[in-house]
Amino acid sequence: MNIRPATLEDAERINALCQTLGYSPTLEQTEEQLSRVMKQQRDALFVAEVCDLVVGFITLHTVDVVHDVQPWGRISSLVVDENFRDMTIGKQLLDHAEIYLKQQNCMRIEVTSHISREEAHGFYLHLGYRITPLRFIKLLAQRVLVAAS
Repeated sequence: MNIRPATLEDAERINALCQTLGYSPTLEQTEEQLSRVMKQQRDALFVAEVCDLVVGFITLHTVDVVHDVQPWGRISSLVVDENFRDMTIGKQLLDHAEIYLKQQNCMRIEVTSHISREEAHGFYLHLGYRITPLRFIKLLAQRVLVAAS
């Protein structure tokens, strides 16, 4: 398995992986979002490849906060193709993220997971993440999610 920075050529596979979670961006929307993320100096997107096939990805952000002197790392997406989940690819992507975010001088990593993704919750807990107090969200725009099958 190989982990490398994503390129726009990975858009089709990243789009397909997003759709497995119920998100339904068009390929053009995925390409646009990839381009935006890749242009941000404090964001990073890495893909995991097996035999030249992208089987997972992780999106990272370095965020300055007023109340800490060091930035925080944020994982906004981690997706692994369900056919490859028994190969420790998710763990390897998280290990890669931790190394990257330490290099950015982050003092902590924050990741969120939808309340319905119980398998993912167990995955994060097993790898040393812990559940923290409540998070409140107010939607400023609406989007339709398609249920993952």
